[in-house]
Amino acid sequence: MGNSKRKTMAAKLSVLLGLWLLVSTVSLVAAQAPETMTPAQFQKIVSTPGDTVPLVPELASAPFWTNAVATNVMTYASGRVVRETLRITARTVGGKYIVYSFQSEFYHRMVHSMETYDGKTAALKSYGLYSDEHGRDVLTEGTIAYNFPHRTYTMTGSYGEFRETTTGSYTDSEDTAKTLIYQNGELFMTREVKTHRL
Repeated sequence: MGNSKRKTMAAKLSVLLGLWLLVSTVSLVAAQAPETMTPAQFQKIVSTPGDTVPLVPELASAPFWTNAVATNVMTYASGRVVRETLRITARTVGGKYIVYSFQSEFYHRMVHSMETYDGKTAALKSYGLYSDEHGRDVLTEGTIAYNFPHRTYTMTGSYGEFRETTTGSYTDSEDTAKTLIYQNGELFMTREVKTHRL
């Protein structure tokens, strides 16, 4: 595979994971996740219908929007700008997971992400899945830390040669986030997303 094609694929994967992580920041889940998430587990969970199992009361006040619309503006270090509008839906599964789904205009397909609380590390985890250039399923993972009194959060993720850091804030009806994405230590893209509850 040529270097240009690999960079294009890496850029698309960076955008896609960023969107997975982004849509996962609007809610917390209240039960413990499996010790190790696998691609097969991820696929099983995101294909499970939603249910009405309640969330743990300690986390029930966190934002959880079943319907939202997001505007996503990605500015590459090269100067290229990509804009996308996303209609996001979310559902709970077994009181342990939040599953987010949206139709991506950029990828022309449905994308899913999943969020769960990891009691062992006392951290909120966000997962996504993509196929690499060899057709293998690769699970991505991000960690989110909320400051509930100030209604802010930070999020970090890494995958391959990419590292992301997001800072965001939210109200009862809106979430605003800015992400810096680095490739091999150099700024690759800035992503700014505003999400509105419907």
